[in-house]
Amino acid sequence: MFSYDNSIIITAHSIWERGGGSTVRGLINRIKLIFSNISLKRKILTIVLVSIFLISGVSLAGISLVSDAYLKLLQKTIANNLSYSATTISYYLSNIETMSGLMLSDSNIQCNLSDVRHSDNPRIRTEAYKKLSYTVLEYYQQYKPNFISYITLNNPDFITYSNFLGSRKTPEEIERSVLNAAHDGDGRPVWICDYGNEYGIFMGRLIKNIQSSNLEELGTLLVSIDLDGLMNSLNKGDPLYENPQYYIMTGDTIIYNDNPISATIHDQRKASAMRSYDIMNVDGHRYFVTEDVIPGIGWTYVCYLSYDPIFKSVSFVRTLSIVMIILSILLAIIFSESMISFISRHTQGLIRKMEAFSTDENAVIDSDYDYSSRRDEFGLLNRQFDSMAGKIRHLIQVNYVNELWKKDAQLKALEAQINPHFLYNTLESVNWRAQVAGNMEISSMIESLGTLLRATLSNSTSHFDLKKELEIVTAYITIQKYRFEDRLEFSIHCDEALYNAQIPKMCIQPLVENSINYGLEESTELCSIEITIEHQQESGSLMVLVKNDGSLFEECLLEKLRSQEIRPHGFGIGLINIDERIKLMFGKEYGLTLYNDQEWAVARIHMPYITDQEEIVC
Repeated sequence: MFSYDNSIIITAHSIWERGGGSTVRGLINRIKLIFSNISLKRKILTIVLVSIFLISGVSLAGISLVSDAYLKLLQKTIANNLSYSATTISYYLSNIETMSGLMLSDSNIQCNLSDVRHSDNPRIRTEAYKKLSYTVLEYYQQYKPNFISYITLNNPDFITYSNFLGSRKTPEEIERSVLNAAHDGDGRPVWICDYGNEYGIFMGRLIKNIQSSNLEELGTLLVSIDLDGLMNSLNKGDPLYENPQYYIMTGDTIIYNDNPISATIHDQRKASAMRSYDIMNVDGHRYFVTEDVIPGIGWTYVCYLSYDPIFKSVSFVRTLSIVMIILSILLAIIFSESMISFISRHTQGLIRKMEAFSTDENAVIDSDYDYSSRRDEFGLLNRQFDSMAGKIRHLIQVNYVNELWKKDAQLKALEAQINPHFLYNTLESVNWRAQVAGNMEISSMIESLGTLLRATLSNSTSHFDLKKELEIVTAYITIQKYRFEDRLEFSIHCDEALYNAQIPKMCIQPLVENSINYGLEESTELCSIEITIEHQQESGSLMVLVKNDGSLFEECLLEKLRSQEIRPHGFGIGLINIDERIKLMFGKEYGLTLYNDQEWAVARIHMPYITDQEEIVC
C-alpha cells in the first residue's frame, strides 16, 4: 500500500558506524532534511502513523495507570460518601444533645420535677405530672425527625413517656443501666452503645435543680435513638456501587452492623495496620474497606463492599480497550491513505496556480476544478488566492494615490495640533482688550473660560489633584454667576489638607453643571449648590457630595440610563462616564451614586484617598 525510499535506513546505518555523540546529532539532522524534502502526501502519512502509534502507546499506558488509580478513585468516592454520612450522623446526635440541654434548663421541667419531688399535695403532684408529660411529648414531636424512638423522664416516684409503646420494646435492665450511667455522668450527656444493633443507642443525662444552690437531683432524662432507622435513611438507594455494607464501632466494640461479615472484617482490621482503605479476603471473597471518624462523637464509621465485581469490570474494560485500539489503528491507516490521496490532488492544483502567478502577476490562471462552491479549506484557499492576486494588481495601480492620502492625513494631524493653541491665543487677545477697556467682568469670564478649555482639551493625564479640580469648578461657577446672578448660591466645604488628593479629571464640574441645568434652567426659583469633600480615615475613602435644591433625581437613574430605559437629555452619558471612569481607575467597589435627601438631590462620588500619582493605575 505504501512505498518509501530505503535512503533513510541506509543513511542512518552509515552515520551510526562512525560513532560518537556527533553521529547521533548528524543522524537527526539528516532525517530532518530528508523529511523536509519528501512530498506533502508522505509527510502527512508519516505524521498520521507516528501519531497513531504514539497515541496507542499512551493509551495502553493510560489503561494500566487507570487500573492502578482506580482504587484511589474508588476510595475517594466512597470516603466522600462516608464523610457525608458521618457528618449527618454527628448532626443528628448533636441535635439530640442540644435537645437534652434545652430540656435540662426548661423552666417547666425544672419546676414540675421540683413539685413532684417536694410537694405533699396530691393535686399539685398530679398536675405537675400532666405538665411534664405534655412537655416531654412536645420535645419528642419537635425532635422526632432526628430518629428518636422515645424520651422518658425518670424519677423515684414516677416515669414519664413520650411514646409508651416504643419504650416497651426496651428491656427494663437496659433502661436501668442507661440511668445508672447517666447518674455517673453527673449532668453530662452519656451515650450507651452496647445494644445498638438490637435496641439502638441511648443517651442518658442527670437532671439537677439549677435554681437551688446545692444542685439537687430531680430526675434522669433517657433518650432512645433508632440507629437502624438512621443508617437505613443514610444508605438507602445508594446507586454508586452494588450492595455497600456499613458498621460503626467505638474502640473494639461494634455498635452497629448490617451484615455478619462485619465481625470478620473487624477482626482482620484489628490484626493488621489499617490504611485509609484496604482490600481484605473473607471466605475466598475480596472486600474493599474504607473508614472514617464521626466528628464530635469519635466513633469509627466503616464501609465495605465486594471487590470481585469491580475487578472483573476493570479486567473486561482493559481487554476491550486493547482490542478497540488495534482495530482503530487498522481503520485509521486505511482511512488516512484514502484521505491523503484526495487532499494531495487539490494541493497540486493550488501549487500550479501559484507558480503561474509568480512568473507573471497579469497572467490568466485557469483551474480544472470549480472551487466557488467549496466551503472547506481548499475552496477558501483558492478563492483567497484569486482575491489576493486581484488585490495585488490593484495595489500596484493605486500605490501612488495611497502615498498622497498619507501626506494629507499627516497635514490634518498637524492642523489639529495647531487649533487649540490658536484658540488659547485668541482668548488671551480678547482678555487683553477687555482689560484695556476696563470691562473686568468680561475679562473674568474669559479667564474662567480659558481655564475650562485647558482642562478639557488637555490629554496629558487622566487625573488631577483635588485643588486643580476645584479651581476648574470655581472657574465654571464664575461664568454661571454672571449668567444667573443672584439666583445661584454656591459653596465649597473642603479642608485644605485634602487638596493633594488625586481624583479623575473633570469629575466634579459635570455634576455641578447638571445641578445648574436642572435646578436653575428648569425653574425661576433660587438654587443652592453645595460641594462637601470628606476624608473617611477608617475606610481610607474620599467622599465628594454635590447637592442642589430645586430638583430631584429619578429613582435608579444610572441603571435606567445604562439599560436605555431613559434617554439622556445631553448629560446622562456624562453621569455614566464618571461612574465608569472611577470604577476603571479604582475598582468596582467605588463609583457614583445618585439619591435624594429630603429636598436635596445628592450626587456622591466614592473613591480611595490617594495622594501619590504613581499609585493610580489608569
